[in-house]
Amino acid sequence: MKRIISTLLVCLLVLSLAACGGGTQSGDTGSTSSGNSQAEASAEDTAEDDGEYPVIRINETAFYGGPPANGDLIEDALNEILREKAHAEIEFVYVQMSDLQTQLNLLLTGGDDSLDLLSSFFYAGVSELVSNGQVMAIDDLLASDGQGIQEIFEPYAEILDCGRVDGKLYGIPSVCAWTCENCYLVMEDLVEEAGIDWPEKVNNLDELTPYLLQLKEANPDKYFIAGASTPYWYPKTIDYLGDDNYLGVILDPENSTTIENYYESDYFLNFLENVKIWKENDLICPDPMSNDNAILGNLSNKITYGITGYDYNLENTIYEAEKQDSYDGPIVGTQIGEKYLTTANASTYMWHITSFCKDPEAAMRVLNVLYTDPEAANILMNGLEGVTYVLDENDQLEYPEGVTNHEEAGWFAMYNAARPNGFLCPTWNYSRPDAYELLKEDNANAIKSTALGFTPDLSSVADQYAACANVIAQYYTPIINAVVDIDETLPVFQQALRDAGIEDIIAEEQRQFDEWLAAK
Repeated sequence: MKRIISTLLVCLLVLSLAACGGGTQSGDTGSTSSGNSQAEASAEDTAEDDGEYPVIRINETAFYGGPPANGDLIEDALNEILREKAHAEIEFVYVQMSDLQTQLNLLLTGGDDSLDLLSSFFYAGVSELVSNGQVMAIDDLLASDGQGIQEIFEPYAEILDCGRVDGKLYGIPSVCAWTCENCYLVMEDLVEEAGIDWPEKVNNLDELTPYLLQLKEANPDKYFIAGASTPYWYPKTIDYLGDDNYLGVILDPENSTTIENYYESDYFLNFLENVKIWKENDLICPDPMSNDNAILGNLSNKITYGITGYDYNLENTIYEAEKQDSYDGPIVGTQIGEKYLTTANASTYMWHITSFCKDPEAAMRVLNVLYTDPEAANILMNGLEGVTYVLDENDQLEYPEGVTNHEEAGWFAMYNAARPNGFLCPTWNYSRPDAYELLKEDNANAIKSTALGFTPDLSSVADQYAACANVIAQYYTPIINAVVDIDETLPVFQQALRDAGIEDIIAEEQRQFDEWLAAK
């Protein structure tokens, strides 16, 4: 099970950060040459012979309920570049956010309507895609038609390896922030009125909860945990190996090489102890299982006055919130724990060629342009100058006159981190001018997981995985929202996972991980 809506909840915290940057002044994650002269020449000859270009179908998530107003203009502008540089064209296939899982399932079953290129964010991790037979291995294609991508990842082999399953490459990570942190955001005026010396960082939730209790005591009519109909907490200080069902995790990513049962770990049990405190002290919003607000929407809609989440750079998140006055006042934030570079974080945003692609070489050439060409990357990410944005005096992007948000601008410019290479693009004027540098520093300085670059192949335990995912869908969200008795329900949940085969999954993951470590 992929927790799609939950991912959307936190994406508003993270998406705008991953594409930050003023072009490629640093030079290490950008390119202006596709590097595929032989492949391009052959494709050009074919296109010239028949006068037609292969059309590559690519999914676009429709955040605003339907196709964007300027989607056709952006598609046409991209195709002008792609015909020249990839000798191919693209066709956007818009997928409704509210029905993304079902629609993508249908688009990944073969037939004329199938996708050729897949952005898997919101949908599934690479191991699940491989197990389902939905994406193809692309090692040879990368060598023949993706040389520009190869050059980008040459200094970051471990990051590219996050797209490998059983030694074969099935996905290419987006060039963005590859690390993130858990955090907590709260309205600054409430902190000041309560006289709280708010911390910039805490080590864990045990240290955060006393501050939340102080806020509640000073504001008994307000709530400070945004429970939700889908999970509201992603544990970013562990390595869950790209599987957000957490069916096998490394609890100490810096030092451990043991894959463990998250749902019986001290980490999870301690998290639930905090949940019980939040419940007992009325910190969780009422009727949490009916709360479908986006995480930051809880602040703007005053459902809660504080939220848990994760982001790539807390400093820039707060800066953006204040620049846009998103929440009727400034916010303050706290980093929770350390910042890790894990397979899960690095593979959050990934691109794939589907198993049903009719022209894989053309699909790879398209990807190569989107990863390496600044003009194409910016059109895909931000749209068209004078239409969806204009440049201010600092060469940052801002809305055209009379436009106040991305929906009015007619393109999904909020969808930044999932684009192939956001670091080729300028920042929006509500981001820090040096935001790109902040993200680069975070990538360089984060603590590396012992499993960075390892993704287990779950095909041999696919039945057990499906059974465990069903158990999690039944029990997990009610437990973390404390709408059931945690002490009574947790043992039932844990036993149901054992009965479904979680121990088989962990054993298979550990076997593969040991072999992977031995081969390094």
